[in-house]
Amino acid sequence: MPDLLSASSRLENDGWKIYANVRFQYQICYPSRRLKPQGESDNSDGQRFLASDGGELAVFGWNNISGFAHGKEELEASLSEAVEQAIPALKGSKGKVTYKVVKKNWAVFSGDDGQKKEFYVKIIKRDDQFISFEISYPRAKHSEYHKIVENIEQCFLNDNDNYK
Repeated sequence: MPDLLSASSRLENDGWKIYANVRFQYQICYPSRRLKPQGESDNSDGQRFLASDGGELAVFGWNNISGFAHGKEELEASLSEAVEQAIPALKGSKGKVTYKVVKKNWAVFSGDDGQKKEFYVKIIKRDDQFISFEISYPRAKHSEYHKIVENIEQCFLNDNDNYK
């Protein structure tokens, strides 16, 4: 895991903590005064964090292998496909994606649910795995959460920081 010492001391003073996932080897910072951890999932792929104002952060990893063919692993989905699979659950039937960038090893997208929530998602592709964070929050809290998203984006790291 990367050394977040310089960033973490500054963030800890502002009430930020770091969640590290052993199974998928990633870590993410979160504002502990606002987002409360709900406990790691049963399969140890990640964790959800909830805020009293309706904000929610989910961070998780998943394997991307559908099987073996011709003596090698076959990937189940491309990064673009992973993004397209994630969008409907966040935007719902009335929402829209207002920003989307897909690069070789990472993607981000954001938008709203067409009602009262906005969302921001980052997915990193690493070998045969994806790791991702999704944050959603009330549209009325856009200014506050914009700063939170920036901090989370900067500290969402893993053991090979070639994904920016």
